[in-house]
Amino acid sequence: MPTRTELESMLTRLWSEKLNVTPVGVEDDFFALGGDSLLAADLLMDLYEQLGVEVDAAVLFLKPTIAELVDEVLAA
Repeated sequence: MPTRTELESMLTRLWSEKLNVTPVGVEDDFFALGGDSLLAADLLMDLYEQLGVEVDAAVLFLKPTIAELVDEVLAA
């Protein structure tokens, strides 16, 4: 599924860079694409640095798609 918002586009770029995978869709699972706990921590640090948003690591494990993560970022 293609991105629908600027935030989804930003997250797909981040995931693509971290995972070295192209293309990344909003319904793709971070861990199915090769992500692990270290990459997840790195990704969450980038979210904090770029958006000033703290997302708990457990969120990414429970909601491992961009479509799900966007809701958490917007709620933070």
